[in-house]
Amino acid sequence: MKTLKFLFLIGGITCMLTACEMFLEEAPRNGNQESDLVLQARSLTKQLMVPYKAKMETSQADDALSEICSFISPTDFWGQEHQVGGGNATHIGNFTIDLKFCFHVVINEEGLPDIEGGFGEFTGGDGIIEANNGDLLYTSADGGVLVPIQHDKYNFEFVTIFHVTGGTGRFENASGEITNYGFVKADGSGTDHIQEGTIILNK
Repeated sequence: MKTLKFLFLIGGITCMLTACEMFLEEAPRNGNQESDLVLQARSLTKQLMVPYKAKMETSQADDALSEICSFISPTDFWGQEHQVGGGNATHIGNFTIDLKFCFHVVINEEGLPDIEGGFGEFTGGDGIIEANNGDLLYTSADGGVLVPIQHDKYNFEFVTIFHVTGGTGRFENASGEITNYGFVKADGSGTDHIQEGTIILNK
C-alpha cells in the first residue's frame, strides 16, 4: 500500500512538472515582443539624408523696408527686409523663395551706407521655399553682416546658415542645414545666392 502511494505521488509530481514546461513554452516572450515593437518603430521613422545644392536670385519685394523693426534715428534704424526670388536646386528642381528678416540701415553725413556704423547687419529670419509641385520647405536663417568686396559685378558678400524646420508634402517633418553664400549686385538689382547643405527627409 505504501508502495502504491509513493508511485502515485511520483506520478503527480511528474505531471505538474510537465504542465509547467508546457506553460513556459506557450507563454509569450515579452522580450521578443518588445524588440519587434522597437524594430517596427525604427522602420517607421527611417530618415533619408539628401545632399542639397542650389543657385538662386532674390530681389526686394514691393513692401521691403516698409515696416520698422527698431528705430534709433532717421539715418539709423532696422527695417523689415523682404526678399523674393527663385532658382533651381537638386531634388527640388525649379523653386520660388520668400525671405523676411530685419536689416540695419545706417547712412552717414554724405548720404552713403555707413559700414563702420553697422550698415549691412541683419537678423535671423524665416524663409519659405516652394517647389514646382507646391511642396513647401520651411527654413529659419541665422543673422549675419554684409562684407564689402572689390568686384566688377558685386559690392557685398555674406554667409548665413538656413536651418530646415519642416515643410509640407515630401518635406513634412524635414530637418537639416543649408549654407547660403550671398553676393549683392552693385547695380542694386538683387542678390545672387549659391547654397549647399543637407536636407533630412522622413521616409
